[in-house]
Amino acid sequence: MSRAKIATLHVAFFTLGAIAAPAIAAPDWSKVPAKKITLFFPGTASLEWTLLGSDHSGGRALRNKENCAGCHDKEAADIGQKVVSGALKALEAAPIKGKPGSIPISVQATHDKTNLYVRVQWKDPKMTTGKKIDQKNEVKLAMMVDAGKVLFGPEGGCWATCHHDLRSMPDVDPNAAKHPKAKELDIRSNGPTKYLRESRTELELKNAPRGGWNKLKPDAEIAKALKDGQFLDMMQFRSAAPPRKGYVLDARRLKEAPGIAEGKREGDTWTVTFTRKLATGEAGDHVIEAGKTYTVGFAIHNDYSDWRYHHVSLDYKLALDNPKVDINAVKQ
Repeated sequence: MSRAKIATLHVAFFTLGAIAAPAIAAPDWSKVPAKKITLFFPGTASLEWTLLGSDHSGGRALRNKENCAGCHDKEAADIGQKVVSGALKALEAAPIKGKPGSIPISVQATHDKTNLYVRVQWKDPKMTTGKKIDQKNEVKLAMMVDAGKVLFGPEGGCWATCHHDLRSMPDVDPNAAKHPKAKELDIRSNGPTKYLRESRTELELKNAPRGGWNKLKPDAEIAKALKDGQFLDMMQFRSAAPPRKGYVLDARRLKEAPGIAEGKREGDTWTVTFTRKLATGEAGDHVIEAGKTYTVGFAIHNDYSDWRYHHVSLDYKLALDNPKVDINAVKQ
């Protein structure tokens, strides 16, 4: 038989095999418990604002390892409404007309031998501000995961990444884009992205400018923090662009990741499902394993919003096959 015919047979064989390969079975969500969580509009409530007692009476509790959800879970919607209405001017000096104070979501999680699946559903709050910061994506949904090694991660979830000197925040540095590592850290003309205290030598909590975007630790120390698990694992769905995954440490480092998330709107309801391996082997991905508890947080950018103009959750606990946590990822 000629080499050409053998090659043709090989192509046909592997093509047939690819077509015949069984697809991963979709989870049966009817068997998975749902957790109701309220995402609320936080305005400019940064980590620095949260920790300063004169701004936020719970600052001492947070420093003493008490978690935010323990105090605010039941009042999240009220807080969001006060911020969007302008009643809390310290957190929103320029309220956006028509912006909802909160977005309730339903979260379910399950797993098999290989993957963790997280499904998030919510009703579109139906608002039109007339200003599209993100010209392409009507909706973005992000999920961040802490494995317990980030300062204020177990207590505050996503708040560990939020600072007073980020893009669109009150103390953003107009000259930040001139930093020597601006390109690497995705520092654009409108300022830096999220970062963690572990990547900075210090944070200024009281005096303006608050934060520490320009107080970077040496590269070797940041690399060690990443290796030691001091980062927040992140996945992001985008309604009109490929999903992304990555982590937050010295900056928000995301790359396109086809298959990590899919979503659609049916009627007035959005459904987004994240699918990720329990253990990817990649830097910036936590291993999700039995017997451990993780802190997760969610954020929705609605109505073509971007930057700080999102709705966020407090800190909630996720684990595999543990009915005592907020989000129990049951095995299927």
